[in-house]
Amino acid sequence: MHTLIAGSRVSSDTQGITFCSFDEQTGFIQYLTGFGGVEQPTFQCFDGERHILYTVSETENDGHVYGFRVSPSLTCEQMFCVRSLGGSPCHLALSPSGDSLAVANYATGTFTCLRFNECNYTENFAGKGTHPVRQKKSHIHSSLWTDEGSSVLVADLGLDRIIWYKDCFTLKQYIQVPPGTGPRHMALSTDKTMLFVAGELSSEVLVIQLGPEPSVVQTISTLPPDFTDENTAADIHLSPDGRFLYCSNRGHNSIAMYAVDQTSGFLTLLGHCKVESEPRNFCIDPSGAYLLCGNASGNSITVHAIDQQTGILSSAVQRFELQAPVCLTFITIG
Repeated sequence: MHTLIAGSRVSSDTQGITFCSFDEQTGFIQYLTGFGGVEQPTFQCFDGERHILYTVSETENDGHVYGFRVSPSLTCEQMFCVRSLGGSPCHLALSPSGDSLAVANYATGTFTCLRFNECNYTENFAGKGTHPVRQKKSHIHSSLWTDEGSSVLVADLGLDRIIWYKDCFTLKQYIQVPPGTGPRHMALSTDKTMLFVAGELSSEVLVIQLGPEPSVVQTISTLPPDFTDENTAADIHLSPDGRFLYCSNRGHNSIAMYAVDQTSGFLTLLGHCKVESEPRNFCIDPSGAYLLCGNASGNSITVHAIDQQTGILSSAVQRFELQAPVCLTFITIG
């Protein structure tokens, strides 16, 4: 059994963080417990060594980050609540050492690194992109640490670029992506040479070859060629073995499935697995056997078996009802 945490897009008077058990043999989710008291707890991450659950409070004008110590019995004790130093914090990423927490503040275009043993780092970005509505200014949407923890990649949806902080924020490099892409979430290839980026506004996955001069080497649609309605891409994850990549579509309401060439890193579209309304976030269970999709407007989590040979997702093997799930995270508590 594994423990699944679901964060919901709800107000503080509603249970916003839910704990469930997950059976990797059957793909069955069962409710365990949960708590409220946090306004818009839309993204979480977990420190498995210290047993600390971090969550945003995605309020537009003055965002916050909470820390809760989680006991083996899943009782949660609030340790702190601090300002995120920006508006609408929508994503968290814990450094490999566990001593820094990267915070993406969407509304204000602010990247914050909360450093527990030294002064915080924060930077605001100015400018605008080409989309007349969604890119009037910077919108920091997510971050991704490299394995050694000395550098972090930050996606700016509003300015169509990835900011690559290096050497503990002493160096900075910009990776520009095509106008109107709207980079949202990211995943690293298993050999750390390729960066896969979900383009929210263009409904594409970008493959970026990292190195001294990073460059976009492939752009591939997340949609079927005959789909013409509105759509925004959302979340993106690799299978544990790195052979398959998945990206969610809000509008088409599907998970796009790709095979990853193990030599070039290029993607081949395998097809689409239909899910419920607004698949904002999803995760793959630790065994790699199932993909769990949080359907925010569908008020559900659907569980899909992953074919280990082809990477193709099954139709839902279970539907778990939950109000507005927008973040799914597996945790281990010894």
